[in-house]
Amino acid sequence: MEALLTDLNVHLLGLKPFHFNLFKVTVIGLCITLVWLMLVSATVWRCVLRGRDGLDGWSMDRHRLLAWSLGGLFSAFLIYLRARQYVELQTWWDMTTEANVAWHMVHGPWFFNSLDNRSLLGQHFSPVMLLIGLVYRLAEHPLTLLVIQSLALGLGVVAVYEIVLARCDRKSMALLAVLLYLFNPYLHHVTAHDFHRSPIAIPTVLWLLVFIESGRLVPAAALSLLALSIEESIPLPLAGFGLYLAVFRPTWRVFGLSLAVLSIGYFFLVAKVFLPMFTPEQGLFFWDRYAHLGRDFNEAFLNIMLNPFWALTEALVRHNQYIYLAYFLIPVALLPLFAWREACLLVVPLATMLLSQNDGQYKLGFHYSAPALPFLFYSAVCGLALVSVWIQRDSAKAMMRWKGLLVGIVILTGLNVYRCPGYDLGKTDPVFVAAAFEAAALIPSDAAVAADVRLAPLVVNRHRICKIGLDTGTVCDWTPVGAQVLPRHGLPDPGWSEKQSWVPEYVIVGSEPTSANGDQIKRRRAYVVWLVATQGYAVIYNQREVTVLRGSGGASVPVVK
Repeated sequence: MEALLTDLNVHLLGLKPFHFNLFKVTVIGLCITLVWLMLVSATVWRCVLRGRDGLDGWSMDRHRLLAWSLGGLFSAFLIYLRARQYVELQTWWDMTTEANVAWHMVHGPWFFNSLDNRSLLGQHFSPVMLLIGLVYRLAEHPLTLLVIQSLALGLGVVAVYEIVLARCDRKSMALLAVLLYLFNPYLHHVTAHDFHRSPIAIPTVLWLLVFIESGRLVPAAALSLLALSIEESIPLPLAGFGLYLAVFRPTWRVFGLSLAVLSIGYFFLVAKVFLPMFTPEQGLFFWDRYAHLGRDFNEAFLNIMLNPFWALTEALVRHNQYIYLAYFLIPVALLPLFAWREACLLVVPLATMLLSQNDGQYKLGFHYSAPALPFLFYSAVCGLALVSVWIQRDSAKAMMRWKGLLVGIVILTGLNVYRCPGYDLGKTDPVFVAAAFEAAALIPSDAAVAADVRLAPLVVNRHRICKIGLDTGTVCDWTPVGAQVLPRHGLPDPGWSEKQSWVPEYVIVGSEPTSANGDQIKRRRAYVVWLVATQGYAVIYNQREVTVLRGSGGASVPVVK
């Protein structure tokens, strides 16, 4: 059956191969059953309406208890998924670098990223790592970061519920909005791949919106500052939000203008001063993703301002981005289109992604959609409030409209579940996993290590760690992952492999036999042979394509073959 569905997905629908997922199949089956019962059974439909009316009659305290319960369950579910990812070796490079920076926030030097041999502040300007470091001090383990991210997204459930309570007359609409949040495929893509700071902006901005709706200035100002500290991708969306408040919320006009000015000023300060200051090349670390807009930040900004039609074409047509924009709106039932004022909040965060020539960004994949997601959910809630008013406007048609809304949301929930990532669980050979953990335990916690990307999260808590140099002809490869740094003079830095200032005492290499292709295994075997033959390393562990080597200065460890 799985082979048949894979053939259907790949060759007929142009989708990814099908992998059986019991959770997805169960939820989709429940959605199909509920839709069928609501359409054909008058008894079931009456039960649904009684449930809706019962929720509308609940006190605010009961609604908030339900909101926090749902948020807690969602966080627990995500923590379970992320913990399984870690123990199945499905956390990769970004997890490694973020955990290494968090370790340095505890032990110093602050913000240092050993694997790229540079400060994080030259890659992403994220003062929020000061707070993350305080939590990491309590439990120095990569799982701590995954727990932080999971708890944060659970708080987003409560924020969405609170916004519905503030915006909708029918409080039962909160459950529909929460469904759109819990099973949003973009939200799960944000959290399914390692740890990143930008997802923390989702609950931060959502709670900022809650405090705006409830008229609480001080916590709104505090969360605005917290959001600015998360990453350089957040200030411009916040500036757009400030302008929204200034134009459409008269009572928040002064706050909105202040937020817009502060956010724009902070963004230019970060982009023009702080990021180049902390980058060895004195340029913008990820500028190659926007190099088609101009040779540098100033030229790109002028090109966009002077040629808005060209910029719009670059954002929507160059890579067929309009398709990805439609995909982005469908999981929330296109509800933002019913609330055009709030939908305007999506323009800035989406433009920064759609203008990129990096396919992960313009396809709104991975964690890149995070700055836009809080505004997506907010505009969806506002659209849902307007739809509920429209439904009740004509009493003769209200019942049919309610049925259409509820059936549509349940169908959409099933579709969203299908589109959600599977978190790559159950795909790793358990024998390979056992070998990897056994091998990592042989390496002293204070030893300098060169690590394969797949195994690096197991040995990340140390100052001296690098990735293995399979392609550089060196023990360590210092080439930054995911970016070509363009210095101010416009020439790439030719000296990445020359940045090594220490020699790893241990090297850990591994590729999963059941998933790696033959070339990957051969390259790693050749690398091990090169280390032994020319670099003076000795193999102390070799099981299931996981190899640990110790240099001549390494501590004494029993040899395992």
